[in-house]
Amino acid sequence: MVRPDTTRSSALNVLETLVSLSEEAKGKAHAVLITHVLPTSRAYIEAVSRIFPVQLVIAIPYSADPATLDALKKQGIKTYLPTSVDDAFISAPKLVEELLKNSTEPLIVQEVGGYLAGATRTLARYPHLLGIVEDTNNGHWRYAEAGTHPLPVLSMAQSPIKDIEDTVIGDSVIYSTERIFREEFHAVLQGMRTGVIGYGKIGTSTTIALKGREASVQVYDIDPAKMIRARYEGQRISPLHSLLQTSDLIVGCTGKTSVRGGDIPFIKEGAILVSASAKNEEFDLTAFEHHCRSEELSPVVRRYTRKDGSCFYLLNKGTPVNFRDRSILGPILDMIYSELFLCMRTLLQEKLLPGLQHSPPKVHTEVAKTWLKIYEESFAAAQDKVWDYPESLCHAVTHTFRLQTSATLSA
Repeated sequence: MVRPDTTRSSALNVLETLVSLSEEAKGKAHAVLITHVLPTSRAYIEAVSRIFPVQLVIAIPYSADPATLDALKKQGIKTYLPTSVDDAFISAPKLVEELLKNSTEPLIVQEVGGYLAGATRTLARYPHLLGIVEDTNNGHWRYAEAGTHPLPVLSMAQSPIKDIEDTVIGDSVIYSTERIFREEFHAVLQGMRTGVIGYGKIGTSTTIALKGREASVQVYDIDPAKMIRARYEGQRISPLHSLLQTSDLIVGCTGKTSVRGGDIPFIKEGAILVSASAKNEEFDLTAFEHHCRSEELSPVVRRYTRKDGSCFYLLNKGTPVNFRDRSILGPILDMIYSELFLCMRTLLQEKLLPGLQHSPPKVHTEVAKTWLKIYEESFAAAQDKVWDYPESLCHAVTHTFRLQTSATLSA
């Protein structure tokens, strides 16, 4: 049974527990956070700063909450808000290098999106940079594509803990999409013909969320094996152009660019495009602007009109729509922040080899054990042998959330 005082979005009980157990690391390294600054982020930043004093928070521009930024500034935490995603890629490496030049204190960077992927050779010249922690698949791919790195880059993007988050992102995306539909289009998702591009973890959860709202769903993925999996999981599969031509709502879940300039003629008249991916990369917005006339109808709706007069719509400027509603909350957010913190602690306490690497299983187990003790009372019994199969702890947490998600969708 979930205790009421642990379900509030501001409660990071697992993180607080792990921070309290990490006093031996206090002050031995400083931190820079390149992160989403939302009301739910403040408690995480404050908790990290108790062990690793935060020297700078670089806010992701499309998700930055002004009130939270102001609150951090009042606490004496330096913040920087880039003007755009492109500006973040330019300014983040410069700001981190400036800190490294001005202080020889050991430094750890925790980021979300690969903003330092092209700068590790420069930053590694400073021996007091202990390493980088990456949160997302989008960032993980950037580091992988950038080649070798002369310092440790510890990624939790593909950990079993992160897998759990991905199973509920789809529902948060569709929740935010439906809210915009009601407010801007006076419409609902029930009965709508929808298409999901990408059938990875987020695409799968998005498909489940749409079906839970009684929408008609078809799926496309560039990976043919995933298309077969989708078919045998009961999804209707379609080639990309067929999906674009027949869907009134199109949700991009690939983490890369799924709809390009050459695809524009195939987008159904009046279709609405939504991104479930980080940054604004899911759709080729440069091509959209080049081939279409664009109009901002509201802060969250942009219309693109083709030369033949037909049009389609884009929500939230092509950035992840779920950040309008704080994206992930509660116990899931708690476990994600907890793994990020333990990855930072690992960079301090262990001599890791240079290069991109996955967060270690012992981190997953520590997060999962702590989470189960706090959120599942039966695992807190002092005299009960509850850890018979420690290698399966993360699967136990995953199972718990799948049951909760299924119950929510069927309610």
